[in-house]
Amino acid sequence: MGIMQATPYGHGTKWRGWIYAGPSLILFALFMVFPIVENVVDSLYRNGVPGLTLFNYRAMLHDVTFGIALKNSLLWLVLTTVVQMAIGFFVAVLLESRIRWGRGLYRTLLFLPMAITPTVIAIVFSNIYAPDYGLLFGVFKLLGIASRFPALLASARTVTYAIIVVNVWQWIGFYVLMYSVGIANISPEVLDAAKVDGVVGWRRIWYIISPMVRSTHMSLMILGAIQALQQFPLIYLMTEGGPANSSQVLGSYIFQTGFLESNMNYASAVSIVLLVLALIVAGVQLLVTRGNFAIGGGTRS
Repeated sequence: MGIMQATPYGHGTKWRGWIYAGPSLILFALFMVFPIVENVVDSLYRNGVPGLTLFNYRAMLHDVTFGIALKNSLLWLVLTTVVQMAIGFFVAVLLESRIRWGRGLYRTLLFLPMAITPTVIAIVFSNIYAPDYGLLFGVFKLLGIASRFPALLASARTVTYAIIVVNVWQWIGFYVLMYSVGIANISPEVLDAAKVDGVVGWRRIWYIISPMVRSTHMSLMILGAIQALQQFPLIYLMTEGGPANSSQVLGSYIFQTGFLESNMNYASAVSIVLLVLALIVAGVQLLVTRGNFAIGGGTRS
């Protein structure tokens, strides 16, 4: 019996895979890896001073505005993710279990704000929040408490929360849609069995529906965290980081230091901090999920 020899097809298949993946790897290296490496190198230079140094990173420890931006970024991360997931989940439960007619129309109306550009949203809500003539001021005036109307975008205590409300309004439809898909994928037999066993109302939501859309929870948690850390347009368009830098986040602070103050080296250092923060958040969330997530799906065994 002759010895079987390896065909050239098997050897060629290995190289064929690299040939197919090559263009994507080149583009990934060109547009992802190289800019990150260059950014790291830039962050180690100081404007007008030759040689590598950790000056920019040491300066962050004493930079009050950087501290505000970091705190606000973490606030955005926690508040937007938790609020959008909570509201999105309960609205989706309401749509899927209580509303029989016009369900598609409600989903469309909720999803519509995502199609509006941040510029338009910023202009509209800046006018809604405006003192003296804004919609909210009109409500306060109608109730006879116009003198108590807070200048939401002019107060350091309220400005960040006011912009977060706008962001939640814009993106809540996406969360409702994702949760609706997840809930629709739950087997009717499971829900019927729970009803027979007397698991209804809040117990049905807490013990049956929520665990069955666990993978959707995890997916939206990751997407929400990424979206929160990338926040910049609404903040810059509505307040430009003000008043007195009180609404700055890392994204807007990078823009301010790099392009408005022409300190690209310091901006590069701040962007590296933002990158590390994003990697930490993503790593923790992926560790928690342990690969057990998929958009719109139920739990995996």
